[in-house]
Amino acid sequence: MVGQLVLTAGGRGKAVRGRLYGLPVLRAEADLAGFWGERRLRRAGRELRRGGVLRLLTPPDFPGWPQLERLGLRQVDPESFVRCQAVSLALEALERRGQSPQRATVALRGLRADRDMAWTAAELCPVVRSLIIDAPQGGPELAGWLRREFGMAILPREERGQVALTFQAGCPQTEETSLELFGSRPNLAGLGLTAPALAEEDRGHLPLLAALWEGGKLSQKDIKIT
Repeated sequence: MVGQLVLTAGGRGKAVRGRLYGLPVLRAEADLAGFWGERRLRRAGRELRRGGVLRLLTPPDFPGWPQLERLGLRQVDPESFVRCQAVSLALEALERRGQSPQRATVALRGLRADRDMAWTAAELCPVVRSLIIDAPQGGPELAGWLRREFGMAILPREERGQVALTFQAGCPQTEETSLELFGSRPNLAGLGLTAPALAEEDRGHLPLLAALWEGGKLSQKDIKIT
């Protein structure tokens, strides 16, 4: 179960079951103000762990993660959700550059050609002119499969695309527009993912969007790129 920590005056850390946009959560309220604030936070964390929570939603820029991580709690990771939007993000980035996808090259860069890179490449094949597959581990095999399966033009890794999608840290940034699809704070080159149907303060909160996506409470039509 996903947990939710709500910061509110008078919150003493007790955890109760609830729903967040239809998603079942174990919710704890805590007041971090004053001398007893840290103790209330620890109590909330312990209550959530006793309830079976490992992954936790907190307000954006929450400062208390070191204490919660010591209790075995971690933030909901938005990486998988963001990667599910990789094709839409690449096409939007091309559009904002004034580039037609049918005349564009998209670079997929990473340390290894993982499942997400392979899926993204396959989805891009029908809509872009060519791809660059730059991944020392598994990249040549993926490029060969794309040529055989789709007849896709795969350019050498040294070439530059109009847009790059990067799947792991530590890759060269050769494109002017490069979207980093990894980590807890993906760098989407000025693009944003939002769910307009949510409350204003929640619309762009990636961990929340990821939890709702995983729980089947958001679909592709609910996600907008800003």
